[in-house]
Amino acid sequence: MYDQLVAGLLGVESGQDAVIRALLYERAMVKVLPYGFTVAEFTNRISILRNKLGKGGLKDEGLIVKPAQGAEGRIAGNVLAGDKFSLAFDRTPEQILRIVYGSGKENKPGGFYPKGADGKIAKSHLADVVKYRG
Repeated sequence: MYDQLVAGLLGVESGQDAVIRALLYERAMVKVLPYGFTVAEFTNRISILRNKLGKGGLKDEGLIVKPAQGAEGRIAGNVLAGDKFSLAFDRTPEQILRIVYGSGKENKPGGFYPKGADGKIAKSHLADVVKYRG
């Protein structure tokens, strides 16, 4: 039952991600005012930040990469981000929490969830913090 749910969510998320990245890719060289960075530079900076916060190595890439880093080690365009075998990057729940909290810590809320996420895994990490404060 859970496998079907996860597979279904992954399919929907992948489709949404592909549409958004394709629209951004069309505008990759457009400068974003007033910042003076291109859309591609912004996506690269966001990817660098997500990799740093997640603390899981390279699991996110911008719209344009070195061809050796792209799909099958040959493509610089990166609408569908993935590893050298064109497989989606994986992340642990803890890595995801570190990113969406923006804190780099799975037990320190912030970012999109200033009070912490409400799921079982997220609450289990927040419970650890409460125990130590108690």
